[in-house]
Amino acid sequence: MRPEDLAAALIRICRLGWQKGYLAGGAGNLSARLSPESILITPSGRAKALLEPADLLEVGLDGRVLRGQGRPSGELPMHLAAYRLHPETGAVLHAHPAGATALSLAGRGLDCAALPEMLYHLGEVPTAPYATPSTDQGAAAVEPFLARHRALLLDHHGTLTLGRDLEEAWLFTEMLEHAAQTLIAAQGLGGARPLPPAEQARLRPAGAGQPAPALLLAQRLERVHLAVSHEFKTEKRAQDSRGRLHMVADGLPIAKVSLLELKAGAGRRGGHWHQKKSEWFYVAAGRCLARFEDVDTGERLEWELVEGDRVHIPPGVAHSFEALSDMWFVELCDRPYDQADDLVHEGVRS
Repeated sequence: MRPEDLAAALIRICRLGWQKGYLAGGAGNLSARLSPESILITPSGRAKALLEPADLLEVGLDGRVLRGQGRPSGELPMHLAAYRLHPETGAVLHAHPAGATALSLAGRGLDCAALPEMLYHLGEVPTAPYATPSTDQGAAAVEPFLARHRALLLDHHGTLTLGRDLEEAWLFTEMLEHAAQTLIAAQGLGGARPLPPAEQARLRPAGAGQPAPALLLAQRLERVHLAVSHEFKTEKRAQDSRGRLHMVADGLPIAKVSLLELKAGAGRRGGHWHQKKSEWFYVAAGRCLARFEDVDTGERLEWELVEGDRVHIPPGVAHSFEALSDMWFVELCDRPYDQADDLVHEGVRS
């Protein structure tokens, strides 16, 4: 597509988004791949209904503005993460549709188990943890989910969709919002009835419909933040006059559960990896610095984890944890303890 045609198509989506109420005022942002090394993106703080093709900015995948006036959208890091992790992506749309955003505000999430079309086209739609808008935190929050998902809810912050082109990114956003409004309506009738498990299993593999690229370490570590909610949920935190409640996991294949305390300044726990065992690490109180390393590629990653964070650590990923404040955490495993499967790794100890 010629650059001028791509710019015109991007503006059409902006106006559709405004008409639907998905891109009200200056909210939301849209980008499209212009070349292997650059994208077109909407400017920061501008009303989408009034944009013209000349208002768009060309930005390199390194974040440099190559052409255009003003500043690119403050969510540029989130867009660049999507293009970097998925070279086949042709467009990225961050919108604020009312129904989907309302679900994230209420801590409800978008449960696709009752919606065959959603399972078929998108598999599942997880909720990425909250990140301060227009900061690099947005990219860090969505990266762990982008390996397996092309559509996300953003906690307290709308939706994110990735498409092979602008039409597909728009299509996924419309699907999300329609699904959200349908689930909200079903709630008033007693709640949506999930499809039988066998039918869900048949539909899910078709979701996204594209071969997965080689996974980066951040993509392999499924990081989830359990929101505080007084609604019925199987995974959540709650607090009232009686104290705190943590519903840590539901439906995970758990064979062992441990509750551990780690004092600030007392050293690290972990420093090993497993060939067979998967683990889930849940922060019940306090915060820590988590170190991970892919034992095959040597790729390293550090995350600060806080109360409510749960991370899935698959086999082949070395890990250690250092308390930044006195903390309690829960370790869940899919296998009983096997000393032979505890393999020391100095890389995450140092």
